[in-house]
Amino acid sequence: MRKTTRKFLAVTAGAASIALLATACSSDSSGDTSSPTSGSTGGASSDAKVTLKVATFNEFGYADLYKEYQQLHPNVTIVDDKADTSDNARAAVQSSIASNTVKDDIVAADLDWMPELIASSSFFADLGSDSVKDRWPDWKTAQATDPDGKLIGYGTDSGPEAVCYRADLFKKAGLPTDREEVAKLIGDSWDSYFAAGKKFMDANTGAAWFDSIGALSQAMINQQEAPFEDPSTDEITVTNADSPAKAVYDKLTSPEVLAQSAHLGQWSDDWNNAFKGDKWATQICPPWMTQIIAGNAPDVKGWDVADVLPGGASNWGGSYLLVPSGGKNVDAAKQLADWLTAPEQAAKVFVKYGNFPSQTAATKDASVTGKTDAYFNNAPTGQIFANRFAPISKQPYRGSHYFPINSALGDAYTRVDVDKTDNAADSWKKFLAAVKDLG
Repeated sequence: MRKTTRKFLAVTAGAASIALLATACSSDSSGDTSSPTSGSTGGASSDAKVTLKVATFNEFGYADLYKEYQQLHPNVTIVDDKADTSDNARAAVQSSIASNTVKDDIVAADLDWMPELIASSSFFADLGSDSVKDRWPDWKTAQATDPDGKLIGYGTDSGPEAVCYRADLFKKAGLPTDREEVAKLIGDSWDSYFAAGKKFMDANTGAAWFDSIGALSQAMINQQEAPFEDPSTDEITVTNADSPAKAVYDKLTSPEVLAQSAHLGQWSDDWNNAFKGDKWATQICPPWMTQIIAGNAPDVKGWDVADVLPGGASNWGGSYLLVPSGGKNVDAAKQLADWLTAPEQAAKVFVKYGNFPSQTAATKDASVTGKTDAYFNNAPTGQIFANRFAPISKQPYRGSHYFPINSALGDAYTRVDVDKTDNAADSWKKFLAAVKDLG
C-alpha cells in the first residue's frame, strides 16, 4: 500500500468535486439518475430478471463466455457494449466519473488508466472477497487497489514479454534461428540485445533490428521500479538528472542504437503495413502482440518466439473489470465479473483468442501451457509466456501523472526516431516542458 499524500488527496478530491457538481443533471442510458453513493445492490436474487451491460474495447474474447454464463444463469441477459477504440473507452469511463453517471454495469479498463480510476475509487464497488483471494499475483492486484486497501478491479489478461523474431532474416544474416540459440544470442541484458543487433545490421540484409526506439522504451520503462514518480510521495521525479527514464532515453537515442531502428512508430499505418515486408527482425512481444503480427501479415513466413527478454522479466499491458458502485445491479455485476475473470474462463480465452491470463492458476493450466502457434513456426507460446510470467515480481510505480508523462515521453522518442524533427537533446527539453505543464 502506498502512502496517501496531499497531492494524491487533492487529485481525488478534485475528481469527486467534478462528479458531485454534475450529479444533478446526470442520467444513465435509460434516463434514470444513478448515483454511486446510493449503494444499490440489485441482482442479489438468484431468479430476478437482470440485464447487465458490459463495456469493453479491443478483443477481450468474451463472446462465448457471455453465452455460457447466460445458459448457467437464465435470468441474466448480457449486453455487449464494445467501444471502437481503447481511447474512446477511456473517455467514456472518464465521462461517467465526471458526470457521476453509470451507463454500464461492468467497465473494462487498461492497466495504464488505473491510476486515474484509483483516484476516483469511490465511484467503484469494492471487489475484495474470499473467492478472489490469491487469484492473481500481488503485482497485478496492487495496481487495482486504492491507498485504503480497496480492490476496484478484477484482473483479466496480462502481458509477459518475450522476443518475436524473423527466423528467415536471422538466417539471411548468418545468425542462429533455433529458439534456444536465439535466446542465448539476445541474452539477458539490453547491451547483449544491441550487440546482437549490430551483428545483424553488419550483415546488410536490408532490414532493421527493431521497429522503433519508442517500442523498446515501453519494455525498458516497465523494468524500472519508479521511472516517473516517487512511490512514497507521488511527486514527479522524471525531470531529475539521475532519473531512470533519462538513462533509458540516453541509451535509446544514442547513434549506435538509432542505427538499428526501422524508424516506424508503433500503431501507425506505416507500422501496420510494414509487417508485410522485411522491415525489421525482432519485436518486443507480449502475447497480444503475436495476434497483431499475424493479423497484419498473415502470409509472411518466418516469425518465431524466443523465451527471453533483455533486462529481465517484465509485463506490458493487461486489463481489469470494474463495477461502478451506483449501478442498478451491483451484486449481479460483481458475480459476473468474478466469473469472467476466474482461472477457468481465463484459460478458455487464451486458448481461443491468445489473451494470456493474469490468474496464477490459469498460467499453469495444461490447456494454456500446451498451446502452440502455427503462425510462429509452431512455437510453444503457452509455455513460453508462462515461463515469462512466472518471474515477474513487480511493476513500475504508476502514480497520478503516469499516463500523461508516458505519453509525452513517447512523443519525445517519435520526434527523434520517426519524424526526425529534433535531435535527442532538444526533444528531451520539449519533454521536460510538457512535464512541467502538468504541475
